[in-house]
Amino acid sequence: MDDKIANQLIELTGAFNQVGLKPLICGGLGVYLTFFGRETEVPIRTTNDIDLMLTENQIAHREIVANIVTDRLHYTVLEHGRHFQFQKGEQRLDILTQPVEGIPINGFRAKLVKSKLHGYCTPEAAFIHEDLITVPLSQVWPGTNMAIGIEVSVPSLTNQLILKLFAFNDRHEGQRKNDGQARAHAYDIYVIITLATINDYKQGQKFLARHSDSEVIRKAKSIVSTKFSSVEQPGWQHVLATSSFHPNLNIPQKRNRLDKTKRRIVRWFTIPA
Repeated sequence: MDDKIANQLIELTGAFNQVGLKPLICGGLGVYLTFFGRETEVPIRTTNDIDLMLTENQIAHREIVANIVTDRLHYTVLEHGRHFQFQKGEQRLDILTQPVEGIPINGFRAKLVKSKLHGYCTPEAAFIHEDLITVPLSQVWPGTNMAIGIEVSVPSLTNQLILKLFAFNDRHEGQRKNDGQARAHAYDIYVIITLATINDYKQGQKFLARHSDSEVIRKAKSIVSTKFSSVEQPGWQHVLATSSFHPNLNIPQKRNRLDKTKRRIVRWFTIPA
């Protein structure tokens, strides 16, 4: 993990924790934090930016969040992503939001604080606040004094899978098609499913049962069925094309790994009656 992204996350987390909030980190960095410290032969990709998801509770404190980002930490807005994409030097911060009643939405843009803080409204994050995982940053960077006593949240593994399934689908086809980003999202799905424990699976089953009537869950199941239920389907073919995917294995061995992972994700999204 690059020192710049570590320092950025520690600084952001400290500022949030001081006002009683924990930043909820999604994207590639969220996956990295979730599995940090686990022994694995599966390399976890690094990331160069932070995806900060604002929950309904944090949106209730949106003026405070806006002041942290723009006034205290001195992020400046990116012209092409005004008020939901920020930078400070080489550091990038993208603001996402779960859908919250009463917050005006213009296209994908949730207008939180006028001309100061917006968020990329993410409908598939409707249940992102459930089963959150707390990560003390002192466990990730134990030699860093500024990491002592501060904590972030990351989504449950099922919520991470849902976000990644939607992100893959968005980048695999349509106007936002981007093979490189689709490949990264597919690889993250492989990592999550491969490193998940039986307890993660059981928690996911309870979560999916609670929300079985949700359009979000129905769509996630559809993406699994059409793009991740066979090694020949686009999701796993993108993983095969990833250079960090077991480079020392031959193609039959790689396909065998994917076949096992395919069965796990299909079982994961088979909602109990």
